[in-house]
Amino acid sequence: MGCGASASPHTDALPKPEQAGRDPVDEQKKESTKEPDHTEFSLEGLGVEVPCIPGDVACCGKLSVEAAVALAPRFKSWLNLNSAEDFFPEDLRNAGLENIEICPFPGPPAMPSEEQAAKALEAIERLPRPMMLQCSSGNRVGVLLLLWLAKKRGRSPESAKQLAVDADLKFWSRCDKCGPMREWVMQQLPAFDAAPVLRPHATDGLIFSQLFDPTSSTYSYLLGCGETKECVLIDPVLEQKDRDLAKVREQGLTLRYVINTHCHADHITSGGMIKKELPDVKTVISRASGAKADILVDGQDKVAFGRFELEAIPTPGHTDGCVTWWLPGLPGMIFTGDAVLIRGCGRTDFQQGDAGRLYDSVHDRLFTLPGDTVLYPGHDYKGQNHSTVDEERKFNPRLTKTRDEFIKLMAELNLPYPKQIDRAVPANMVCGVQDE
Repeated sequence: MGCGASASPHTDALPKPEQAGRDPVDEQKKESTKEPDHTEFSLEGLGVEVPCIPGDVACCGKLSVEAAVALAPRFKSWLNLNSAEDFFPEDLRNAGLENIEICPFPGPPAMPSEEQAAKALEAIERLPRPMMLQCSSGNRVGVLLLLWLAKKRGRSPESAKQLAVDADLKFWSRCDKCGPMREWVMQQLPAFDAAPVLRPHATDGLIFSQLFDPTSSTYSYLLGCGETKECVLIDPVLEQKDRDLAKVREQGLTLRYVINTHCHADHITSGGMIKKELPDVKTVISRASGAKADILVDGQDKVAFGRFELEAIPTPGHTDGCVTWWLPGLPGMIFTGDAVLIRGCGRTDFQQGDAGRLYDSVHDRLFTLPGDTVLYPGHDYKGQNHSTVDEERKFNPRLTKTRDEFIKLMAELNLPYPKQIDRAVPANMVCGVQDE
């Protein structure tokens, strides 16, 4: 069962109605005239769903007046997406619920106008939690919830699809007639994910760029200090050397370090060639990798650029020498290479790969970081560019399995031999300098 498939177990966060003590004699006398016993109404029994994202918003379809009144004490607000004549706000107010709003949000064939969508988004942002979202079937509320989550998090259509799967939204995964709604919500989103908003603190003044190589689907990262203009490059790709150095020059930065998270098998690092062009640059890789570099790091070693420091967290398993680089902050940032990908992980069937070791590395050293730590992977093949520790702890289909299940799954992947491995690994063992 997906996390949004029923109200349990997330309903523990929603207040429950008071259950007054009963006198059996009085109940017998009033049997014919007593009010409905509202404690008989359960969220699950009424088809109410509480998607695990965000966890404080319930979604429902049509309810009887009695059922709605019974549920009202559990919520601080109620947002209805139908027209006023299909709703009963006075009954909810009489039940003690004060924050009740109606925002018409039509479904196919007439989808919401820009004004209607804006009004509904404003309401879902403003109204207090826990909140009930209601429409006729329980589908349009899922559309609005996904639109709000995706816009709030700056997610692209591809990333929004992942959110819908994670939350098990009814209109996305359990409705054969909801195709137009799925298409409409995707059309409202930007083509690419926005970078996460970093709250002022340790990351204030950080210069940050995420760079992509379409051939190998590799992400490289440029991090700089706005004060000193010193910067580092993480996992740069040889074919993108000129682009990356142009980015450094455009921002008036001085490149100090080229860092590789591990000895890559799918591309050649540009570190060695950058050193030929900029001799003062230092290359960095883990000692456990066995590769050559100016600086060989072990766990907890740090690389400083200006007033920022990246800390090495050993995360072996994909290879012996994998390192995740952690930048503390609010939120912090981790650059995981191939150890953890967005809803996936690196393969473990070559280069000293060990599935059990990878599982332990991730669970013991990365999933113990604060949940809002932003996770930047070494690759992505679906148009997503960042996640969080909390999302991967909850939704990564490989790493949420037991250790034994994970080892079995990784052993049965039967992946093809990496196309670039015979060229890339020997070159990367010497910092990408192919004539050594």
